[in-house]
Amino acid sequence: MAALTSTVGWIDLSPAALRTMRAELEGQEKGVLDEMGVGALHAGYADAFFPGTSVLQTRARYLLFVPWTYLWVASRRSSPENAGALKENADAWLISRLRETERGNGIIGGEVYPRPPVQPPDVAYWTALRTFRLYDGSASRAQLLARWDRRRILRRDDIRRGDEDLDQPPLGCFDVPGVPKWWMNEDHEVRFSLEPEEAQFLRDRLVASQPGCLLGMAASMLKKSRRPTSDRLWDDAFMLDAARALDERNGGHGERTASVVQAVERTRGASAIAEMVRAIYAALVEGQREIDLRRAGRPTPDDVFGYRNGLYKCWSGDGKTTVDEAAALDLAGLAGDIHLPGDLRLLLEHVQSRLQAIKRAKQVDALLLDSSTRELFTRIERRRKRARARLPERDGLTRREGFDAGTVRARGLDFRYQVARQLLLDLHGGLFA
Repeated sequence: MAALTSTVGWIDLSPAALRTMRAELEGQEKGVLDEMGVGALHAGYADAFFPGTSVLQTRARYLLFVPWTYLWVASRRSSPENAGALKENADAWLISRLRETERGNGIIGGEVYPRPPVQPPDVAYWTALRTFRLYDGSASRAQLLARWDRRRILRRDDIRRGDEDLDQPPLGCFDVPGVPKWWMNEDHEVRFSLEPEEAQFLRDRLVASQPGCLLGMAASMLKKSRRPTSDRLWDDAFMLDAARALDERNGGHGERTASVVQAVERTRGASAIAEMVRAIYAALVEGQREIDLRRAGRPTPDDVFGYRNGLYKCWSGDGKTTVDEAAALDLAGLAGDIHLPGDLRLLLEHVQSRLQAIKRAKQVDALLLDSSTRELFTRIERRRKRARARLPERDGLTRREGFDAGTVRARGLDFRYQVARQLLLDLHGGLFA
């Protein structure tokens, strides 16, 4: 079975510092730091199913807001010296107008306004613009303002009509509807709701640019009565129907590809095993933190067994479902779907074998918090985090200071489904409102 593949990279996104920041964000799921590398499961499936998306994205209309910002700056007879300031003004105007109508829901930079956001909308959406073919040009996002030439920042339709007399190829070209007349109007209400023609344009572009992915197929199948309905990818009947349609089309072409339906179904177990890895990691650090405190003669907090008690409870009540799903995951199928780094494959095999062996909570200490599990987790964390690792007994002592019940949130993955779901719902709202 051939692996699912993704065409998306992190190129042309931002300067080095912002790339690093975004990588850290992408390595988290709902605020959970990726100490053990399970973020590779998140990114692998997310890039295959929903290319162009990122954890920083909020609403579909930003796919138009960002190009309109740059095109408006180019229309203002901007120079390399003032283009950046004009763009900041446009970003601030957009935040201000959205705050009046959307009440902070999904507004990038809304919480820090009137200060400019560290990462403006174009940082979050540039890869999507490239992926969905809404932007083309020789300049990356990071280069566009640095190499600014307003005469070479164009809209595709203007070039097609011959409205622009070009001596040089475009520095940046946006293939989007024209900038609306109300853009930068202080009295106009700006909303995230897509106009019908905007929604149709974005759906057509998404479908055309992503013919082989789940997101493109799902967009093509939107109807008044058909849209995503679940908060979880593997439980969403609409998304599973889109996966079946993709499998049927691939099979009809005789392509030897991985089953998208089976891959979607495997995300249930992938999310569960990632949650268990995080729970085990937190419990191991907590145990070493308790040893640190006792050796130093310091009092132990009341919640010193918080993570360990949470792990024990996985063998009773709702937690047992997560254990069962992780234990049942087809790791060979997972490795066929996405690339698993060597350490991660070894980690998942170890954790799964222990989960399958545990029948009662009293076995957790002997099989999940034992010395061999601790050594494996420590080795992997040290390789990933180096001086920032918490588990090494001596070298991690300082990093364990302050470690408590709120440091790690042991939860599963959503594979950027919440971002993709909102994109599809925004399209649906514009098409069928």
